[in-house]
Amino acid sequence: MGNSPAKIAVLGAGSWGTALAVLLARNGAKVLLWGHHEHEVYALQRDRENCTFLPGTPFPDNLDITADLQVAVSGSDAVLVVVPSHAFAEVLTTLKPVLQPGTLLSWATKGLEPVTGRLLHEVAEEIFPGRSVAVVAGPSFAKEVGKGRPTAITVASSSQAHAESMANYLHSDYFRAYTSQDIIGLEIGG
Repeated sequence: MGNSPAKIAVLGAGSWGTALAVLLARNGAKVLLWGHHEHEVYALQRDRENCTFLPGTPFPDNLDITADLQVAVSGSDAVLVVVPSHAFAEVLTTLKPVLQPGTLLSWATKGLEPVTGRLLHEVAEEIFPGRSVAVVAGPSFAKEVGKGRPTAITVASSSQAHAESMANYLHSDYFRAYTSQDIIGLEIGG
């Protein structure tokens, strides 16, 4: 992560997005958690925890919340998309004009694109042709991650450097992050 902490935007303030944002902040990253709805973002800012989706997991001081997508991703080293699969294409399309070329793009969204049945890497490749992407998946639960319980995930990318960078951001004493180049296998079996 270099001399200064990584800046990571987590897009999606549901239970899994919140848990991963808290984990990344606990690991020392400067995290901006993006939520789509102003009233939900206000509640997260006020309560400093996600009382709706992840109660009992307070936000570290280095985790901030915003409803402004451009603010969330501006200057970020990495963007982790954690929205429902039905919103995945819309969020990536909105993200495209504001995402900087060197920013790592990864997602922890599970499932297929509902209307077409496409795998999410196919959706991402259509919106961001030629860009390195990574998927984060594994047998884990938001509540357990929020409580610091042991778990493991895999980060898959065709770029080993991308997978290793994202895994390093996530990896901790209780959260093991492994790497793979099998994006399709992880999307289907993860």
